[in-house]
Amino acid sequence: MSSMLDTFNFDKMLCFTLYSTTNAMMRNYTKPLSELGITYPQLLVLAALWNQNHLSSSELSEQTLFDLGSLTPIIKRLEKAGFVVISVDTLDRRRKYISLTESGQNLKDPVAKIFHDTKCKLNLNENEVDSTLKVCAKIKYELKL
Repeated sequence: MSSMLDTFNFDKMLCFTLYSTTNAMMRNYTKPLSELGITYPQLLVLAALWNQNHLSSSELSEQTLFDLGSLTPIIKRLEKAGFVVISVDTLDRRRKYISLTESGQNLKDPVAKIFHDTKCKLNLNENEVDSTLKVCAKIKYELKL
């Protein structure tokens, strides 16, 4: 049990550690992604489509954890940049599907290189990566995300 003095000690605050680590990761990705013409949130949408192309906006929302209000402008910017196309379901005009264009598909290899470079920079072994992923999954589960 931590003492009351530790409650607001940044070195012992899990929430701050996760927040600051996320910020460091985002800063790491900003420049190389901007050189490709995308942002990190756009990358997440593209990654979902690289795993399974032609997803509905609700499926993308489930995978990326973006609410539809946040997801729509991300998709629109990707469409404007020529990385995705949006199609409307002929049976349900409210349902939209997002699919990669050739340009969007062509971003996969350069992004994979950015991920590889980051993995090398972090110098974590497989056990450390697995452990970190498991702890983060447990936190999300406990917080019902």
